[in-house]
Amino acid sequence: MNHTIPISVPNDSGILLISLLTLLSCLDLSGCATTPTEPPPPSPTQKALVGKTQQELMSCVGLQPDVKVVEGVTELKYYKEASQFEESFAGTKSSMARVHHGCWATLRLTNDVVTEVRYRSVPKDYHDYDHCDEIFENCLGK
Repeated sequence: MNHTIPISVPNDSGILLISLLTLLSCLDLSGCATTPTEPPPPSPTQKALVGKTQQELMSCVGLQPDVKVVEGVTELKYYKEASQFEESFAGTKSSMARVHHGCWATLRLTNDVVTEVRYRSVPKDYHDYDHCDEIFENCLGK
């Protein structure tokens, strides 16, 4: 005995509507908008730099900063890039493909004293500030 079950197939506009609704629901679930991330709390190095003079910085940092002075506030910018060897594996002749990154350190000085220290990763979404701390290793009284 043969039984047939009727199946209704939507027309082309129905398929298009279902596809569009499915796509929109997927986009809504994945969250298209990004939420801004809060900067990490200051590192011990950043805290230790506050209060140092420009002369103290020049004597302990081995890099020349970009210097900008606006209305009595001096801004010193330093950049340190990750080493190419950071991507290598010890004992092998291979490496893993990773984003090459670095860090900008911006120090604001008022009346020749550091009042603010900010770090910014490059690329922005990398969020690794170790290289900024490395710039000022010689400035810490260890």
